[in-house]
Amino acid sequence: MFHNTAGKPAHWLVYGCLENVPVVDVTSPQAGPLAPFRFSTIELAATEQFEAWRQFSAPIIDMTLEDDLDGFAAEQSVWDLGSFIFTRASMPGARRRAWRHVDKDPIDHWCLVLPLDGATRMPLGFRSLARPFEGAAADSGVLSLFIPRDLFGASMLDEVPTTIPDTGLGRILADYLLSLEHRLPEMDMSELPGLIEATRAMLGACLSPTATRVHEAREPIAATMLERARRLIRVDLGAPDLGPDKLCRTLGVSRSRLYRLFVPLGGVMRYIQRQRLLAAHAALSRADGSAPILQVAESVGFMDASGFSRAFRQEFGYTPREAREAASIGVPRAPARGRPAINGITDLGAALRGLGA
Repeated sequence: MFHNTAGKPAHWLVYGCLENVPVVDVTSPQAGPLAPFRFSTIELAATEQFEAWRQFSAPIIDMTLEDDLDGFAAEQSVWDLGSFIFTRASMPGARRRAWRHVDKDPIDHWCLVLPLDGATRMPLGFRSLARPFEGAAADSGVLSLFIPRDLFGASMLDEVPTTIPDTGLGRILADYLLSLEHRLPEMDMSELPGLIEATRAMLGACLSPTATRVHEAREPIAATMLERARRLIRVDLGAPDLGPDKLCRTLGVSRSRLYRLFVPLGGVMRYIQRQRLLAAHAALSRADGSAPILQVAESVGFMDASGFSRAFRQEFGYTPREAREAASIGVPRAPARGRPAINGITDLGAALRGLGA
């Protein structure tokens, strides 16, 4: 099923953008949601689904299935970012596909690809759509960023390998694509110029690094690393050893750099405690919650009952027991915004920064 408002086939809209990537007028961005084009085979008959998917991709790749089973329920979202095209495809993970680049009238752009398969991290792929390439996979999702060849000059990206390891700058770039997937549905057209410049800087720094390019990309790199650190914290809240040392080892950064990343959030340990308390508050505020308060505390990394109760009261202004009692009578309390304690404020700026915690 095609979803668009221009009255043209979706494949023309999507790949027409790839062939003629427009230049965004950065002086007069228009307001409005940054909505994607969407394509889906879900509502088609099972016998028609894969052929529709194959035709959707036909302008750039020739795709085949390695089995003869019917059914291929898949979806793709396509964001036209002006100087880039970003796509997110969801496919049946058990179906192995083979593909090759179309060798007739190829579209001459670079394609950065991040395969997704559950929690498994896979290396990035990088290739030119104008060059021969064959591949096969059974992954359940793919993020792709299409990059005009002339964006960085004639040959800057020619030496980039077709497989980019999930380490160092390669991992940062993969995290940036994941961040794009997460943030794009919330973004407005007015934010597009800044997004384009951040993406351009990130690609230059990670794919063809020089001291100048890495310096130019310092802000998007820092934002990407912070987002990854926050994801790691959310996943690992219950681990008693969650702290700066563990985050530094996982992220591959120094303690001083980690601390700088978390300055806007009040510090790394303050952020971890705030997330643990919010998770505990959510558990205690469920009407059907029956786990003992100490068990809830331990599930989010607090091993000491009195310390948990004290931190909870200081954060929200009431005790864990009061939060549970309010939920049990159908009037759960909403957690207050985190702010620094009065005795921790040194100036007005410290108080105001706490409003965004």
